[in-house]
Amino acid sequence: MTTREAVGRLFAARAPLGLRARPDGLRVAAIRVINYVTNYIVANVPSFTVRRLWLTRVLGIRMGEGAGVYLGCYVWFYGPSQIRRAGIAIGPHTHINRDCTLDTRGGLVIGANVSISPGVMILTSEHPVTDPGFAEERRPVTIGDHVFIGSRAIILPGVTLGRGSVVAAGSVVTKSVDELVVVGGVPAKSIGTRPEQATRYTLGGFPTLE
Repeated sequence: MTTREAVGRLFAARAPLGLRARPDGLRVAAIRVINYVTNYIVANVPSFTVRRLWLTRVLGIRMGEGAGVYLGCYVWFYGPSQIRRAGIAIGPHTHINRDCTLDTRGGLVIGANVSISPGVMILTSEHPVTDPGFAEERRPVTIGDHVFIGSRAIILPGVTLGRGSVVAAGSVVTKSVDELVVVGGVPAKSIGTRPEQATRYTLGGFPTLE
């Protein structure tokens, strides 16, 4: 076995999902360029239309009618092919506000009329602290329709937020939340419920430049 073949096998065995097709240096470089353009150029272009076109046409994120991503959103991914295979989706009329983080590596589906406040982090990958190899563990996050997430909240891997649930600002959600339940704190716990009639709205449009 040549050194090149050995390196290729090592790369294929250790590379994350989305990078295992070939140990192609040009392909890896292209993904890095797309990552940079996505998160440091397009994310700061003051146009919902431009950001939407890039997220859907280049990255392959499915976005429903009236959904929008505000300035400064960081999208964590292994490449457009990984996003398409995982079926990353943002539902109709959902607002993802400024400076949020969307980790798509483990799978992410966001429903309709979801309001995600500034600075929210949604994570789908972590390193179990008890694992002697500090291996990566990916688990999908699912957010139901009409969920409201307050500023600077953190949603950890594997969590499902039920329809109409609410996450208070600054909370860290480590476990799934039932429909219409309000949670808050670190770690987040139930602090109330939301009435069914409070989820009948459709979120409106966006400013021209933002």
